[in-house]
Amino acid sequence: MIYSKRTHKLRIILIMTVTMLSVFLLAKSSFTQGAQVTCPSTTLRVALGVNLTSAELAVSDGSYELVDYLTQRVISSDPANGKWVVAPAGSFNLQIYNNGLPVNGLGSSLVILRQKGSGGRNVFSFKNKRYRGELLIENLQGKVQMINLVDVEQYLYGVVGAEMGPGALEEAYKVQAIVSRTYALFYKHHPQLNYDVGISTRWQVYGGYDTEILSSPLVKKAVDETCGKVIYYDNEIIQAFFHSNSGGYSEACENVWVDSLPYIQPIATPEDALAIQAFQQESWAGETYQWEKNFTRQELNNQVTKWNRENPSNTINVGEIYELAAGRLAIDPQTREYLAKQTPSGRITQLDFRGARGTKSFYKDNIRSVLGVKSTLFEIVCDSTVKIWNAFGTTDLCSYTPDFYAVNADGYQTKLNGNSGSYYVLEADGVKTVPKVFSQLTIKGKGYGHGLGMSQWGARGMALQGVKHSRIIEHFYNQDKFDGRLTISSYRP
Repeated sequence: MIYSKRTHKLRIILIMTVTMLSVFLLAKSSFTQGAQVTCPSTTLRVALGVNLTSAELAVSDGSYELVDYLTQRVISSDPANGKWVVAPAGSFNLQIYNNGLPVNGLGSSLVILRQKGSGGRNVFSFKNKRYRGELLIENLQGKVQMINLVDVEQYLYGVVGAEMGPGALEEAYKVQAIVSRTYALFYKHHPQLNYDVGISTRWQVYGGYDTEILSSPLVKKAVDETCGKVIYYDNEIIQAFFHSNSGGYSEACENVWVDSLPYIQPIATPEDALAIQAFQQESWAGETYQWEKNFTRQELNNQVTKWNRENPSNTINVGEIYELAAGRLAIDPQTREYLAKQTPSGRITQLDFRGARGTKSFYKDNIRSVLGVKSTLFEIVCDSTVKIWNAFGTTDLCSYTPDFYAVNADGYQTKLNGNSGSYYVLEADGVKTVPKVFSQLTIKGKGYGHGLGMSQWGARGMALQGVKHSRIIEHFYNQDKFDGRLTISSYRP
């Protein structure tokens, strides 16, 4: 979520997570294996850049040396002298340039910008951003990888303010510190790539030293006062998913992704509505709680064309679209089959694009991407939607009516207003013209992000009510059960 539309630097740094809209659950799968680097138990491998053709770095502050990691040969004992550029030399080695001049005699795939002392403030820069810790540079299959090796507590200085955003109370920052520490250390335990976490909303936002110095002093205080604390459930460190705003009600993990997790379950959080009251001069905050998106028929077709261009393996080819149909059935966590009941929060689990040549369905969190919307907690309103009484004496919502017939007073069936593209409905305030196929479609939604785990605006709202950080964590990750299965304790490597 963007903090300022006017200041580019703040737009980059001070954000709240959209939820980590593409973070995936832990799965046993193959991944590209980089070099094996031994790190202390609280040191994270944070990918600042991957698959690069070249990269530039510089020492901003402190004492460093540039070292060939494999041979321990010192390339430069004082790399603060100017700018350094690294590039792949073939598929395995690196070529390094200092102030434009090549460094000769290097035949390594792995170089480290290593701190010479840990007592002072050591900071390097990459892509015009500054970071604490060390920088591991690797040629991985002909591309440069830039991996920040940083202690988890220093890492959090650059995460908590970026994630929770400005203006929160100390208890909210403490919640974010514990949640973000848990999240990062879980992936250190269960790495899926040749690094632990990235820096974007796919993981959690890490702005490095620049974010640290721009954040409220409460951020560093919250990190320091919760130092080492992580969340355990049944004595196992949890996947501490979080998102910007649940729209008042979070969701069960199996209804959004795949796996069922006992601590990622639905819970009502009316405090999410704080977003409407906050930052009255900025619309973005309120729009995390409640939002609306409109499509004309042409705009919907344009959205589909854009989707097909960007997703050639999962295209929508149903011809002229005449209806979007949403299903909200919950998923059985054991069988993975649909249940005969709605998701607890009302989130959509199936979206059908219905057209002249068939139907294309999308499921769960993928629905957000295909429509470009903030969450799956929404309803679809068409200008063609009417309520029809069915044989059971209840009403169905229908948005496509070209094939509907009416029975007149003589008992004859006739098409609604013949072959016209619209027909007439008598309402309480008069006669209304209704198109048989929609011309305007409105998506009315709530929430921002996947809706799993902690809602950041909910945490802010609870903190504003005086709720302590441990109680907020119990709310989101144990649904206020207080049964002892969830604990907050020191990290156990």
